[in-house]
Amino acid sequence: MGTAATVLLPAQQAMARTKPIFALPSSSTQRFAWTIDDGASNSAVRSYLNIAQNTNQHLTFFVTSSYSSWRNNASQIKDLLEQDKIQLGNHTFSHKDLVTASDQTVKSELQRCHDFIMNHFNYDARPYFRPTYGYWDKRVVNLAAELGYTVPVMWYGTIGDSGSTSESKMIDLAIQWIKDGRIVIDHANRMKTKHTLDEITRVMNVRGLKSVTLREAFGKNFR
Repeated sequence: MGTAATVLLPAQQAMARTKPIFALPSSSTQRFAWTIDDGASNSAVRSYLNIAQNTNQHLTFFVTSSYSSWRNNASQIKDLLEQDKIQLGNHTFSHKDLVTASDQTVKSELQRCHDFIMNHFNYDARPYFRPTYGYWDKRVVNLAAELGYTVPVMWYGTIGDSGSTSESKMIDLAIQWIKDGRIVIDHANRMKTKHTLDEITRVMNVRGLKSVTLREAFGKNFR
């Protein structure tokens, strides 16, 4: 497929944020955002897609596009996008640290991921991107905004699965952090057991929480 062009509107660059978002806007609805990063594990990506497919929980995936899991699960991703059960965000092509990268590399990392998502899913992930490792500064935010990625997204809580965290600890962290209004970070880099995923979703259900995508929470015109 051809490379998708990015058209920058001057107003988009002017709206570059001084800091990322960490939580959802206030609402009368009990909700939070379950966000999934990276995608190193094909089976892990599929397990989260299945949650979105089989439950009423909507997920936001921050795609690192060099991982083959996104291509391997493309058919299900397209179906869920059409049903508005998931959202895709930009998490760069190869997960480089953007703060220490050159201006050209920052733009290339974001642009290559943007083009991948456009070419494979006909989906524009703008304006949401997640800075790799949670590292960001004013320069990175401004460079991303030049490509239309005006909303850097951080998190208010973590499942703690980016390293060697035990599954019992992940469940404890889910209990600690999954609460109303939170943006919670998770990763699709290793397969969680069915028990762990069931316990995480049980926390949501017991608390009467609905996971919503960022677009559902902030609105389609949020910049």
